[in-house]
Amino acid sequence: MSLLESSNEAILEEMRKLRELYKLKTTLRYQTVREDGVHSESVAEHLFGMQVLAEYFLPLEDPEGKLNRLRIYQLMLYHEIGEIETGDIVFDRKNEELRAVERQAAARVADRLPTSLGKVALACFREFEECVTPESVFADAIDKIEPIFELYDDINLRSFKRLNIRQDVATASKLEATKTFPYMRRCIDAWLSYAISREAFPA
Repeated sequence: MSLLESSNEAILEEMRKLRELYKLKTTLRYQTVREDGVHSESVAEHLFGMQVLAEYFLPLEDPEGKLNRLRIYQLMLYHEIGEIETGDIVFDRKNEELRAVERQAAARVADRLPTSLGKVALACFREFEECVTPESVFADAIDKIEPIFELYDDINLRSFKRLNIRQDVATASKLEATKTFPYMRRCIDAWLSYAISREAFPA
C-alpha cells in the first residue's frame, strides 16, 4: 500500500522506523553525557536529520530522478552557516531584521573558510534562502518537516509548550513548504493528529 493511502498509525510506524537513525543524534562521543529530561538538539544534528529524510523522501517525491541529489545535500549542509555566529533563532521569531543579520553572518563565516569551500557555502546559503530552484524547494521542505521527526516523543514534544508555540504557528510553514510534496504532507497530517492527541501545544 502506498504511503499516501496508509493509515495514520502506519505512517507513524514508518516515522518511528526512520527515527532509528535519529538515535545517532544523541549518541555522544568522548564519553560525554547529555541531560535526558530536557530536549536539546544542535544545528549539526538537525542537518543530519535532514540528510536522513532526504534519503527517504527523494525516491518518493522525485521517482524520475530529475532533482540534483548532490546539490540538495550541499544546500542542506550550508543553509545554516549564519547560525555559527547568530545561534539558532526559533523559526516563528525570525523576522526580516534577524534574517538580514543572519545573511551578514553567513558572508563572514564563508569568508573565514578555505576560498573554494567558502564560495560554495555562500552560494548554497543564498540559493536556499531564495528558494526558487527545484533543489532548494525540496531542501526547504525537508528543513521544514525535519522537526516533526525530531519533536516526536513525549520529552521532545514538550518543546512546543516550553517555547509557547501554538499549533497553527507550528504547522503553517510546514504546510506551505510541502504543498507540492504529497508524501511529506501526509506525514505532517499523521504527526499532527498524534501531537494533538498528546496535548503537545499550548492552549
